[in-house]
Amino acid sequence: MIIDNRVCTNLDFNVLERDDDTDVFIDIKGQVLDCYVEKTTRVQFVGARAVLIRLGEETENITVHVLQNTDIYSSMANFEIDLIAQRLYVSQEDNKVIIERKI
Repeated sequence: MIIDNRVCTNLDFNVLERDDDTDVFIDIKGQVLDCYVEKTTRVQFVGARAVLIRLGEETENITVHVLQNTDIYSSMANFEIDLIAQRLYVSQEDNKVIIERKI
């Protein structure tokens, strides 16, 4: 499923509209989360409950929040990604969830 032409996922998600932002909430149910922020750089999170992706209306930058619980105040990490001419893929593969940028 493609969301706002910037995020693709094969997981269940909810979309929340707030002011000029769109929040995409993906429950990963405590699975291992591998984030490939660059092609060869992987950051792994164990025990994360959800991922919240904040899409701004007027920018290609997005913010990814890794959550311990199902609310934004439980963020254990967050980082920005520039998606110029790319999409963010959040996919279930085997027993883990993978986040990566692709064309």
